[in-house]
Amino acid sequence: MGILIPFQGTQQKLRLDRPLGADILRIGSIGIVGWFHIWQQSWLPAGELDFLPRSGYVWVDMMILLSAFCLFLPYATDKIQGKEFRFADGFYFRRAIRILPAYFVCLAGHLLVALAQNGWSKTLGLDLLAHLTLTQTWFLQSYWFTQLGGALWTVAVLAGFYLVFPIVAKAMYTAPIKTFGAMLVVQMSFTLCTLPLEGNEYRMMFNRLPAFIGVLGLGMVVALLYAKLANLLQQKWRWLFLLLSVVVLAGIFALLKYSLLKSDKTQHWQLAGRMPLALLFGLLLLFVCLGFGQAKRKGWIAFLSAMTYSFYLWHQSIAVWLKQARIPFWQGEVPPNQQGDLPWMNQYNLLCWLVALAVAAASLLLVEKPILRLFAQKSGKK
Repeated sequence: MGILIPFQGTQQKLRLDRPLGADILRIGSIGIVGWFHIWQQSWLPAGELDFLPRSGYVWVDMMILLSAFCLFLPYATDKIQGKEFRFADGFYFRRAIRILPAYFVCLAGHLLVALAQNGWSKTLGLDLLAHLTLTQTWFLQSYWFTQLGGALWTVAVLAGFYLVFPIVAKAMYTAPIKTFGAMLVVQMSFTLCTLPLEGNEYRMMFNRLPAFIGVLGLGMVVALLYAKLANLLQQKWRWLFLLLSVVVLAGIFALLKYSLLKSDKTQHWQLAGRMPLALLFGLLLLFVCLGFGQAKRKGWIAFLSAMTYSFYLWHQSIAVWLKQARIPFWQGEVPPNQQGDLPWMNQYNLLCWLVALAVAAASLLLVEKPILRLFAQKSGKK
């Protein structure tokens, strides 16, 4: 995903292509999404913060907004500096090399587990075909009832955005207000047509690319604002922006706790409230990036940020597989979380995080980095 992809392009004087704040939000957002998916299996209570895992799925929207922000920021910086639009050569190849190897390795792992559990079937074959072509959100089986990983749909949505990004980027570069307005109209029109639907008809629509196109446009607008403001504001303002970040974050938490989780139809709320929530996410992103400025990225932050892509791909399924395998061990027909077995919940929760992080680190070090390094060397030789 774009959110998880190191920036490509020319290094800018102020290093605006890699703000520390974006990495911090990337880690935090995927951490909350992971918390939600693991909580779904553990039911481990979180006290006053219980609303966070229960509403954690909406932070996927922040990840998508961050993806557009990161992808467009080098171009936003060029625009602020008065340069002509020049699209980077090899864009599609670089996106493919960055996202597909880890995605296909993850898909292969899920396929092996599915074969071990249920064997081969025509349904599994069609499910696999949809995932290989990144079209899983178009089919009920491969989206809602897939055997190949419930979190992989986000990659398909962003891959669709990558296909149109060259056109959208040039339009945003030339006429940002009109372009964002058009993207917003598309999302709002899609939302109005989708909200009256119910059941599987609704479930198949509310997470498709048109439902996020305004969020993606907003991410690009935030990139333009950041590129503009980062060159104008002095460092003395950074504490003000960090304070504003806290205020906006409190507003987001209040909205999730007192509005989303009070709704009788949370999925409909998620679609109807997607753009208002995205505006708050956009402000949070802008303020955090301005607050941290061009502070040097610590090694552990860079490493965690790089791990987030594989962590997102694997963590939900790992939690399910561990529970199915009764690890940590449990007896009987009723899972321990449904019996209020708090010691088991704690052990299971910790194990899910440790295994998911270990697998993510292995994917980064053994799959993603070697492949990126290989193609970087080949490009250098050319």
